[in-house]
Amino acid sequence: MNVILLSVTGVFVLLGVVFAVLFTRLSSRGGKAVMPADWDINHVASRYKPMERLLDAGDYRFLESEPGYSRRMARRLRAKRVELFRGYARCLGRDFTRVSNALKLLMVHATVDKSELAGLLLKQRLLFSMNLMSLEARVMLYNFGVSAPQIDVRGLVEALDAMRMQLQVLATAAQPAASAA
Repeated sequence: MNVILLSVTGVFVLLGVVFAVLFTRLSSRGGKAVMPADWDINHVASRYKPMERLLDAGDYRFLESEPGYSRRMARRLRAKRVELFRGYARCLGRDFTRVSNALKLLMVHATVDKSELAGLLLKQRLLFSMNLMSLEARVMLYNFGVSAPQIDVRGLVEALDAMRMQLQVLATAAQPAASAA
């Protein structure tokens, strides 16, 4: 019985020490916002412009009209283009996450309440994720040759650009406060 009581006490003491160390670290930051080195993302919508043409059916029609065309050649081209498209989609998702995380960091360290922005950020993240999953499902069907998807990535790119502009506004507002401190 004493062994159990002693071991439980030891665990609680250890947890108390860990909590104290974490609390000390968090409280010693002094309220300064530590921005990641890559937070300033200057994206241009043209970076994702090739996504609009990667899965275009016109290229396959042209390929069919050329001498030496084979279905194997078309399958290889389709597979390569799907791979490139998915790479762009991953990059788009990472960029959105980076902007979103930078916005969250600035919101946490803002001097005024930004709760409405937090709700908007959550909504944007949810919509972006749903659109990205829908895009992936259509690309998967396209990869199997089921149908040529109507893929419009402009909505995703515009969402990223809107988030980026919001980040710039928030970062500009935060800079004079950071320099005054």
